[in-house]
Amino acid sequence: MSNIKLVQGQEFSNRAEISELLGGNPRSGITLASKAKAILLFKNEEELYSDYFYPRGSYDHCMYTGIGRNGHQDSLDNKMYDLNIAVLSHKKQDRALLLFEKKKKAYYFVGEYELTETHQNIQPDDERFLRKVFVFHLKKISDTIEIKLS
Repeated sequence: MSNIKLVQGQEFSNRAEISELLGGNPRSGITLASKAKAILLFKNEEELYSDYFYPRGSYDHCMYTGIGRNGHQDSLDNKMYDLNIAVLSHKKQDRALLLFEKKKKAYYFVGEYELTETHQNIQPDDERFLRKVFVFHLKKISDTIEIKLS
């Protein structure tokens, strides 16, 4: 086992590079790292959801929409249900929430966050049907993290 350090602003050329380092699905917006005790969250400018940082100009807080492009995110029928529950229970599971942001063609590590609150919104899905989505209120707890790889 070894440790790696992630620092705010650290650049990754693509998702495959992050998956190679930490494990996890290279296409999913939320994924469980298979090589570390962490949940990886990806914020993408071109995404269907309106995730955002606040206050403006800072990375202190993030409103992050749960995963699942179709159907209610709180339904057991949703294939992504377990990933949303993983975010909701990250403290109980002792998993770090690591947030990455895609800007132009690269990904950047933003920091380690914790869930402070959650609520549900009604938003259209990919097929324009209204459905319930999770909105996670995240608070940054660190610009850097040293994480043990398994």
